[in-house]
Amino acid sequence: MSLLKSNYIILKEHNLLIEHHSGNLDLDSYINFVTRTSNDPLFSTNMNYLIDLSNVVVTSSLDDIYKYNAYTEDKFKSVRKRKVAMVTNTPNQMVFSTLFKNSNTQKLKEIEIFSTSTAAIDWLNSNLIKIEFLDILTTLKNPVQNQLQKNSK
Repeated sequence: MSLLKSNYIILKEHNLLIEHHSGNLDLDSYINFVTRTSNDPLFSTNMNYLIDLSNVVVTSSLDDIYKYNAYTEDKFKSVRKRKVAMVTNTPNQMVFSTLFKNSNTQKLKEIEIFSTSTAAIDWLNSNLIKIEFLDILTTLKNPVQNQLQKNSK
């Protein structure tokens, strides 16, 4: 059983996929998540990404990063330059994200690392209203609690 909990939302009108992860981030769990996400009817290989890693412990190795890059290069061809914003808050997450960024061989992918979600959304130049974005991120972080609150209203 995977110790990675992952949620996402696709905002087609903003050409944006927002991911939130918590738990232990390993290669197999993340590839399973990416496969599930790519099967969503709203998914497009040309979307920008905001990946919130601020609640994970990275257990992947540098070799895993190369394997993941090979997997995505083969499966997710893009016709336009995509932006990937990674949000971190620990040295473990920062080191992993930096290794991932530096291993990027795809010319159509620009990767930056941020310590806050709002800085990441600004860099993505999304016209998504920050309050709306923060609500979405809160929902992704606490999907069960937010569903319970909706059901109790």
